Amino acid sequence: MSLNPGAPPEQITAAAYSRAHAGRLMVIRRVDGRTPVAADFFHLESVGTHPTGLFVTGVFENDRRGHMMSTSVRDASTAEIEWFRVQPS
Repeated sequence: MSLNPGAPPEQITAAAYSRAHAGRLMVIRRVDGRTPVAADFFHLESVGTHPTGLFVTGVFENDRRGHMMSTSVRDASTAEIEWFRVQPS
């Protein structure tokens, strides 16, 4: 019996990822399923390459910069964007 591994994962360049997410509010993707808190949200600043994938830099609360793999983040939903917008600074 042979197994078909399926299509290879989509490859995206840092420039294409940056264009697709420029100006968007992003949120850390939590594996434990907990609800995001304000500190989990950031504005995408830049995207670079890493031997294991894409590396994103974002500006978090208090102008703190953080770096993480692109697989660890996602676009904030419309409801999350609205919730984040009304949070006290």
